[in-house]
Amino acid sequence: MKATRDHTKARLAAWITAGGLLLCPAVSRGGDLAAVLSSNSGPYAEAYAAFKAELGLPVDLYDLSKTGTEAPQEQVYAAVFGAKAAALGYPAGSHIVYALTPVTIRSRLWNEISMVPAPEPAIAAYKGLQPGLKRLAVFWTAYPGEQYLSDLKEAGKKAGIEVISSKLKSPDSFPDRLRRLMGSMDAFWLMPDPALITQSSIMVLASFSCDNSIPFYAPTSALVTSGATASYAPEFQEAGAAAARILLQMRNGTRVQQVTYVNKVSLRVNADAAEKCRWPINRK
Repeated sequence: MKATRDHTKARLAAWITAGGLLLCPAVSRGGDLAAVLSSNSGPYAEAYAAFKAELGLPVDLYDLSKTGTEAPQEQVYAAVFGAKAAALGYPAGSHIVYALTPVTIRSRLWNEISMVPAPEPAIAAYKGLQPGLKRLAVFWTAYPGEQYLSDLKEAGKKAGIEVISSKLKSPDSFPDRLRRLMGSMDAFWLMPDPALITQSSIMVLASFSCDNSIPFYAPTSALVTSGATASYAPEFQEAGAAAARILLQMRNGTRVQQVTYVNKVSLRVNADAAEKCRWPINRK
């Protein structure tokens, strides 16, 4: 059990921050296809393996956990995995697909593989899990942005759910915001924004959720083992495969939407804590 918890914490840490093991060197073929990884471990390695398999073409690998590795120096079509990789400067004219990272700084020629599920399926998943859901508070600070929240509100309206956008300045705001929303929400959903996800903030959210029997919906299944009620989140491998498909379309001159939602999304439920916390969810 301890080994499982340690593994989960390691995967979550890799998802939130850059770093990790040095598993393979950068590849240099001088082509126009590149993959830039914050590290070649954990979720990034899972996504990259699926990306490479889906791409089916030679690709230059830039592993930023290797000392001295820099961004491509010439114009490329690049899949970028992780916040450290996304923060680099890329040559003018490069086409960039961002994955496994909150995208806040974007070049003109970019596409994002969203870290959140499409609004309507997400609302349907949580409504199915919690039939009495009428008011859903959504915690975020920068990612995924106003447009996603607007789309989420529209999807909620169709399903008879009021989506309450609750934008926070920092994780320190959680205790006060939770108290203010008490009695005004049936559940709350934390967005995958690293600025809000700390060990302390997750403990606060999980404790409040269990003590008050208000479901806590998490941005990744790793947090379900840390006390969240459930998660409905894209899988890392599918994010990598989607990045390959979008990159090939861009390279072939096909116009693509700037935000792509991953098709394969998994619902994970914390059945072990459901009875103790008396969450009003379907436990089948």
